[in-house]
Amino acid sequence: MGQDVESAGSMAVAAEVAAAPSAPSSAGRIGPNAVTRIAEALATLHGEEVMRGVFADAALLHHLQKPPGSMLDERDVMALHRAGRRRLGEVAFAQVADLAGQLTGDYILAKRIPMFAQRLLKILPRWLASRVLGKAIAAHAWTFAGSGEFSLVARPGGMLLTIKNSPLARAEQADVPLCGYYSATFERIFSRLVAPGTAVTEISCVATGANACCFDVVFG
Repeated sequence: MGQDVESAGSMAVAAEVAAAPSAPSSAGRIGPNAVTRIAEALATLHGEEVMRGVFADAALLHHLQKPPGSMLDERDVMALHRAGRRRLGEVAFAQVADLAGQLTGDYILAKRIPMFAQRLLKILPRWLASRVLGKAIAAHAWTFAGSGEFSLVARPGGMLLTIKNSPLARAEQADVPLCGYYSATFERIFSRLVAPGTAVTEISCVATGANACCFDVVFG
């Protein structure tokens, strides 16, 4: 039985590798969901006018006129989050980032992880499914962390995910963590594939003076 489980885990990893895009030629780029889902969340929660205002503040109206379909300069994402916080305030924009993260998670589940791999992850023991999924996330970290450095540590009942030099909080100062977009994305994916009710909380953030942005994953 143990060998069967390990074999199933290996199959899931293989599926993830097969589905993964090629590694980037240079650092500092992020996938377009970090912009397109923010636009969608802004429009849903605050309307088209506010959405356009935030993108105008960030000098990114061209991304509304022609939504990006490939990797972006991470500075666009940084500018968009900064503009959103300034226009809406930290609390209101945190709600936008949370919804955008959920939408990004939904996109990844629908478009980036093969369905047979998802079904396999759901029947694996939770400890193994979490490690397989964590390995896949780490392999794809260049698509969301930009020039930041992603790492993870498994622990009983959960994981600790870390992004050093997070582009969402880099060079920012705040009283609360600013990387809720990441938290919501991780939470959606782990909840659907590993354990329903999984909670992901950013427990430290460079914007509040920490050395890295850390996300506590607690399986439901």
